[in-house]
Amino acid sequence: MTSVRKWALLCLLLLSARFATAQSGTWIATWTASPEAADADADNPMLNLENQTVRERVRVSVGGPQIRLLLSNEYGTDPLLLGAVTVGSPRSLAAVEPGSIHAVTFNRNSSIAIPAGAPVLSDPIAFAVSDGAEITISLFFPKRVRTVTWHELALKHAVLSRHGDYTQSEEIQGGTQSPHSIVLSAVLVPVHRSQRVVIAFGDSIVDGDGSTMDADQNWPSHLIRRLQKTGEGAK
Repeated sequence: MTSVRKWALLCLLLLSARFATAQSGTWIATWTASPEAADADADNPMLNLENQTVRERVRVSVGGPQIRLLLSNEYGTDPLLLGAVTVGSPRSLAAVEPGSIHAVTFNRNSSIAIPAGAPVLSDPIAFAVSDGAEITISLFFPKRVRTVTWHELALKHAVLSRHGDYTQSEEIQGGTQSPHSIVLSAVLVPVHRSQRVVIAFGDSIVDGDGSTMDADQNWPSHLIRRLQKTGEGAK
């Protein structure tokens, strides 16, 4: 499993860069997670989604005036319908700051059916993020998700709603927590000429295995924070 995750992480980083370059040539990954297949489990709420909203959080490395989302159905055997997707600034696990919600579109459409075995890149979102900022992504799944593409070791709790579209809600009340993330595989920002990419290559230790949940305490996160405190001339 660790060797698969190791190669998947590298391939995702390279895929993200190639995919963004093919689209516009001006975007770079600021957060990534390798997509993984998930075995069926009737007792895992994340693997039995139907007419529900999933709200999950990620912390970017470098900021930018806009972002794009790379969503994955690469292990899906059927098209994956997303009824709505939004981003916002987190206030808590289940809530976002008032007025921070921004709709995500795909070729100017608010919903999309991601083909089986494929990723999809969103339109640019006018949602500015600063270096090291945490963002919330809310995804509405109107139909049963039969085969899930997820990231098992997310190390950030997601919230699964009761039935309904809560992507525009400031808070999801009465939801179920999950230690996994689903569909989201990268966040991208416009590239600056002075930026360079650092790839953390390894097994589940790189992913953060053994670090504190919801605390961004894996060693790549520590490296990012150290680099952000270092002057440009010393990097």
